[in-house]
Amino acid sequence: MNAPLTVCLAVCLTAGALTFAGCSSETSAGAAPSELRFSVLPDFHKTETDANAEQLARVLTAKLGMPVRYVAANSYPGAVDNLLSNKVDFVWLGGKTTCDAIDAGDGHVHVLATRDIDLAFKSYFIANARSIAAGKVGPMQDLAELGAKTKDLVFTFGDRSSTSGHLMPRYFLMQAGIDPNADFASMGYQLAGGHGATLAAVASGAADLGALNYGHYDGAEPTTRAAAPIVWTSPEYVDYAWVGHDRVGGDVLARITAAFTGLDPSRPEDAAILATWSVKQRFLPAQDSQWDSIRKVRDSLPKNFWDR
Repeated sequence: MNAPLTVCLAVCLTAGALTFAGCSSETSAGAAPSELRFSVLPDFHKTETDANAEQLARVLTAKLGMPVRYVAANSYPGAVDNLLSNKVDFVWLGGKTTCDAIDAGDGHVHVLATRDIDLAFKSYFIANARSIAAGKVGPMQDLAELGAKTKDLVFTFGDRSSTSGHLMPRYFLMQAGIDPNADFASMGYQLAGGHGATLAAVASGAADLGALNYGHYDGAEPTTRAAAPIVWTSPEYVDYAWVGHDRVGGDVLARITAAFTGLDPSRPEDAAILATWSVKQRFLPAQDSQWDSIRKVRDSLPKNFWDR
């Protein structure tokens, strides 16, 4: 693995109790809700995502002592909008969309919890096995090794709003002196299907090279991975998080955080949830400031980039 990014992408977990600035049951408008609703970023297969979310809803209902309902999101921006428009109370987001929600929330949106693996997340760059055999691309210590080879390569990102499938891979390419928009023979995005679509595109040869969430790749079928081997592993960065809106009250947000961080791998039902969400050991409490490094990368792109 490459060395972790320098200070601009360092991850810092602050010890102590988690607090939500300007957020308490006294300051929240209205009484505590009788039901909680949540969405999940649609970056994996929809059927699997929905089943996993429904399982989580049942467990959280028991732990929180109130109904918890899953509301599907149809896109990355849609997951953020569900939270901001009061369609849901908390949501599972990636690094970029976490920053988007915090910024658009005007002080009312806060990170609740993150997986242990999200404090040291990474992307894989994968290449089509036939393209490797033909000498078009191969394993690299540094993305700069692509050099002039990019002009003969078809490259695919994942969803434009994906942190591990687009934002950070684009950042690493640009740091290596490669402009994805100009230097590849062709460059595109997977408009549906999440990281699985990126893997399928590279494995099939529709793209020579692509970037995706390392966890999705590691969980794929061996034959699919063999058709699209890893050629470069990125430095680490912070990524996914549960994010909530303080209209439900600080006490409720704190209870949601406690429900996630209290999932115990020694209890079978909790262990099933942790496994489903690819948690190594535990969910951890988190603070908004831990995503500042992702915001800096997002904001390093032209201001109109995300409007396309």
